[in-house]
Amino acid sequence: MKFNTLTIGALMVVVMASPAFLRAQAPIPIFEAKQQTLGSTVSKVAGRVTVAGQFRNTAYLQDASGGIAVFNTQFRLGVRPGDSVIIENATLTEFQPQSGAPGTGLTQLTGDNLTFTVVPVPRQEPTPRNVAISRLAGSSGEELEAVLVRIRNVSIIQTGTFQGETTYTIRDGLGNDLDLRLDGGTEIATNLLSIPSGTIDVIGVVSQFRGAYQIQPRFSTDIGLPPVERDTVNRNRTLDVTTWNTEWLGADTTRGPRDKNRQIRSIRQVIDSIRADVVALQEVVTSEALSRVADSLSGSWSAILANEVPSDQKMAYIYNNQTIRSISNGLAVVGAGDAWANGRFPFRFTFRTDIAGGQRTISAFNIHGKATDSATRERDYERRVNDFRALANYLNEFYSDTSVILLGDVNDISVGSVVDPNLPSPLLPFIDNPTAWNVVTKPLEERGLATYIGFNRSFLDHVILSQDLSPFIHRTYVEAPTAYLSSYTATVSDHVPVTLRLFADGAFTSVAEKNIASNNINMRLAPSVMSERGTVELTIDQPAHVVVEVVNMLGVVVDVLTNELAPTSATRILPLNATALPQGMYVVRAQVGATTSTLPFAISR
Repeated sequence: MKFNTLTIGALMVVVMASPAFLRAQAPIPIFEAKQQTLGSTVSKVAGRVTVAGQFRNTAYLQDASGGIAVFNTQFRLGVRPGDSVIIENATLTEFQPQSGAPGTGLTQLTGDNLTFTVVPVPRQEPTPRNVAISRLAGSSGEELEAVLVRIRNVSIIQTGTFQGETTYTIRDGLGNDLDLRLDGGTEIATNLLSIPSGTIDVIGVVSQFRGAYQIQPRFSTDIGLPPVERDTVNRNRTLDVTTWNTEWLGADTTRGPRDKNRQIRSIRQVIDSIRADVVALQEVVTSEALSRVADSLSGSWSAILANEVPSDQKMAYIYNNQTIRSISNGLAVVGAGDAWANGRFPFRFTFRTDIAGGQRTISAFNIHGKATDSATRERDYERRVNDFRALANYLNEFYSDTSVILLGDVNDISVGSVVDPNLPSPLLPFIDNPTAWNVVTKPLEERGLATYIGFNRSFLDHVILSQDLSPFIHRTYVEAPTAYLSSYTATVSDHVPVTLRLFADGAFTSVAEKNIASNNINMRLAPSVMSERGTVELTIDQPAHVVVEVVNMLGVVVDVLTNELAPTSATRILPLNATALPQGMYVVRAQVGATTSTLPFAISR
């Protein structure tokens, strides 16, 4: 029992207070809270937030004594890094300890009775503690669990591109290794950032998984990369097209995710989040399940199912009625008797788009290539090769003057084959014809990304454009629904969606030609195929702000030829230096005021 003495005027009052009463009045240090028995109530702790909504499920809090994880959705979404907060009536638990070995998991605060208060003071994020990897070995790492730290002069062993829910390895100059766990909700994962090369400093919170310590970065700057540039192009300026294998959507519970209602709810959430104009789906089994998804989406949507496909797994489209007008649809019956998995022929959807004044008729072909069975690997590969050769011939003959988007689950990669990396890709007829086709997902695969995230990650879902659409590419990217859906592969799909965005305003209506004229732009480019240098001639008929850029097939600006305020109408001769650019297809994009024009060209050496 402790005694508190209060003096009121000339009267001295002695107040008896129990230790429990005193603890209720002031926060206890986080280190002390973590010493309590698991399952007990932590009455009150306070500290600064180091991780909030950056991770999918868990936030982190620390004070001068230590750090702790907080598993509570309201807390994670209701605070920001640097906030001063008080947490009360939380339950102390442990996440993922080794079996029969308490203390080897991540200590966290959770519970239905947890409440928190954000103290109205300026945000101040704790300064990361400088630690060495060796410090996180064994029991000495326990005091740093859930603390924001900095590990200097390390390198990441893996190369390529970061992908969420993946463990990487960092190594210091002494050869010590530590796991770097990338949460799927981080901007690093959702933006598919490149893994930095060389020596860097890594900042993150220390986590623990079954006895092994990990560091978890939050932001791009935590791993030595520049701040993420946000995609600020408004959706009402672009035609957005997505492909997604939805893994036995509408099948019975023996195939695909077992909880079919949860799967449909999750698919609705993903499509609402993506906000594409056209969504091409594979592995749709019933029209009922397809209608449930379409009818639950925000806005007005229609759906089309390829009922003519004889197999259970069919292709389908869901499209936005506000931006897309359906013209016709049907199967493209191409190939031999056993083609396209015995009748799963490409599903064509011809539509008219009207977005921001840009109108265009496009034929999309939704594909689902023959899967690879371990017992028939070589034959399955040959069938895919034959199918895509026949499809390329068919499109070249009948759709050479049409805007085409080919998209879907190829069930193979564009660099080699899943059967043998030394074999040519089944997509070779499109890859080897760059004047007609642009395999826009190939660079993503070459960066190390994956769209199939099941037992053997690989890039199976592809998008291919006829070259007349290439000048309008804004960007192509792999979606990251794992950032906001837990247990994704078990409850939604073993594939993630891929999205293409095309600028649909301005010049989208017209076909890119050698000489493009608009109300105030006339642009010429010579030569159309260059090795080192070219020339752009630009004429405008009124004063305007002029921007002329060179854009690659990923939609990335690789050179700016001019960016100026032109006070008078005039003709400008702009040199184009291609010596530093790799071979491939490019676009010169000129924006004069609100008008945009584009010209394609190639670099060949």
